[in-house]
Amino acid sequence: MIKGSCLCRAIQFEADQVEFFGHCHCSMCRKAHGAAFATFAGVPARAFRYVAGADHARLYESSPGSYRAFCPTCGSNTPIKSSESDTFYVPAGLFNDDPGARPVLHMFVASKAPWWEINDDLPQHAEYPQG
Repeated sequence: MIKGSCLCRAIQFEADQVEFFGHCHCSMCRKAHGAAFATFAGVPARAFRYVAGADHARLYESSPGSYRAFCPTCGSNTPIKSSESDTFYVPAGLFNDDPGARPVLHMFVASKAPWWEINDDLPQHAEYPQG
């Protein structure tokens, strides 16, 4: 079991597995995370559960029909369930434990920060990868 929380621990969760792990370089993720990219873990909904604060998170509609979740107390980005699949996307920095997975790709590199160089051998996708 992988445990995680926001900075103030008002929102706490557990995950049994991670199915996806990747870096997103889109401008919205960069701005939301205040970093060169955001790293997300995809957790199947059946393998994700809130331990505390399930109703504490607030939503921001960053583009029509697309939402980002955050803790109103500490400002941390928090897990959010995809509207397109049965998956929770967890900002990887929230994990307290090793998730047992490592990033497998970079996506939206066409809009990456101009001051950041990708220096690993992971596949790079200009936009959202197909499949």
